[in-house]
Amino acid sequence: MKLVSFDVWNTLLDINVMLDALAVELSKLMGVCIVDVVEGIMLARGTLKGMRARGEGNPRRALEESQELLAGLFEVDVELVKRASARAVLKVGDEIVLPGAKKALEGVKRKGLKVTVTGNVMFWPGSYTRLLLERFGLMDYVDKTFFADEVLAYKPMPEMFEKTLKAFNVEPEEAIHIGDTKAEDFEGALRAGLWAVWINPEAEGVRRIHERGFEVPSVEGILEVLEKMGSGEGE
Repeated sequence: MKLVSFDVWNTLLDINVMLDALAVELSKLMGVCIVDVVEGIMLARGTLKGMRARGEGNPRRALEESQELLAGLFEVDVELVKRASARAVLKVGDEIVLPGAKKALEGVKRKGLKVTVTGNVMFWPGSYTRLLLERFGLMDYVDKTFFADEVLAYKPMPEMFEKTLKAFNVEPEEAIHIGDTKAEDFEGALRAGLWAVWINPEAEGVRRIHERGFEVPSVEGILEVLEKMGSGEGE
């Protein structure tokens, strides 16, 4: 194994913390009840995830489509969505970093492997997510970042993973991707030829669930997976 690719949201960073902050700021800018804003954000997010799973939408406009959809639900200018996400990034605290995230990144780097972040985008640009990773010290362990609005593709599309492999001249079987979404992260990585790890909070431990795939209860499980593969159990 030469490269480990990490998903961002609900793998390294808590998406609910960010969405809550976005809802607070958007409700302030719009002057409406936060409950209505939260419901709108959840509706838009569900719609977008469904579209992407079905291969609908324009990958080259992944960010713009999400911002326009959310703005359209509230019948406001898209600029308010952009402002709210900027404010949210400035105001969130270190509670956004998930337990075990830094330990997992540190452990992988200690093994001498390349580390990347491979993330989709929704409502705010990948550059904002990169800023959060930098703010809270996670970028110290990351060699490169690949975000959908910069790659012009999104998970589970093979192009999203292929870009990462090409950047390091690594073959698919020499890379492993870990993330919390089974369709986007686990199945997407497998289809691209990588090894894959699905973070399932209900999992009782590290378990082999595919010829090239594992299930783990938290992001730190990647370290046990790599140990198993190194000892021959993953072969």
